Amino acid sequence: MSTADRALRHSALTIWKGRVFVGAPFLMTERVGEGADRPTPRTEPIMSIPTPSLRDLAFSTSTVAVVDELAGIDALLPFLPDALERHAGLLERLPPLLDLHGRALVHARQYQRFLALAEADPSALEDRVHTANALAILAHAGEIAVLLVPARSPEDRFVRAMLSSERSRTYDSAGGVHDPALMTRALARSGADSSGRLPVGARVPPELADAVKRFQGAVLPQPGACDGSMVGVHVLEDAHSLEAWFDTPPDLGALLDEARALFGSIEAWSEPEEPGPLWYGATRGALILAYARLCRIGLWPARSHDDLVAKLEVERVICERAADPDHMRALVEIALGVGRRIARQGPPFMTVLGGVEL
Repeated sequence: MSTADRALRHSALTIWKGRVFVGAPFLMTERVGEGADRPTPRTEPIMSIPTPSLRDLAFSTSTVAVVDELAGIDALLPFLPDALERHAGLLERLPPLLDLHGRALVHARQYQRFLALAEADPSALEDRVHTANALAILAHAGEIAVLLVPARSPEDRFVRAMLSSERSRTYDSAGGVHDPALMTRALARSGADSSGRLPVGARVPPELADAVKRFQGAVLPQPGACDGSMVGVHVLEDAHSLEAWFDTPPDLGALLDEARALFGSIEAWSEPEEPGPLWYGATRGALILAYARLCRIGLWPARSHDDLVAKLEVERVICERAADPDHMRALVEIALGVGRRIARQGPPFMTVLGGVEL
């Protein structure tokens, strides 16, 4: 198992206020019951020597804008008067997959760093739990974006092959935590955009050596200033900004309406007798935007009755749109599962609608 997979799958387990919690970015262990995915340190110390804890961090007093990868796709839509040209233009502005993967890996490692520090002083967990929740959403959004955004370069296709190989090996050895069939569907796009899974020990072309280092996390993007329109990377020291972002979630109902409007545009454009690159590009761009919104609805935990209704509607939408690319529909299902498990932490989140546990 790769370093990236270990970072993404690492979790700690304890009894906290009488409830069992478990959590890890992207590949989150399935647990039934309230509190299932609150980040959770062990109650016993992991070292006999003094260890830094969450209380020892020097938190930044600066306000940093936080934007997840799926929301960041919206900011890339060009300002053009013609709707077809605008949505087709999105494809040329989408980020390289290595950039998406690198930022997701930073956030996954920061999540693991959170767990390590919380293990040293579990009493500090409650005050900072939403820092970890924010990092989890950022990491998941990044990993989902890697599979949602089309590959456009040799490096992109290589990333797809690497990702497919790593995830497939994990699930082939029963090491995955999602439904294996669901992960197979989500990875199907990787095989289509690349030459397939890389054989174990396959020789890497010299021109892709830097790509391998970046994929494995030997070279990572560094935190920097964000202006609200650019996606960046964030560390635990940005806790106040991360918590403020997590505490002001998007309007899930509005995201659903926007996704439906995009689907409506695709239908309104209809397929011409001789579809050209502009039509193909526009429909593909609109579909990416729509599914990015559906995935955001899935990732954010429900805090109200309306949020739960929006999530139920998302499930209905992806069932009805069976003709859409199956890997996109699978990514939405993964996102819904992540948000559901975060919500099982309990208030202020909700998981019950009309007396039924969702």
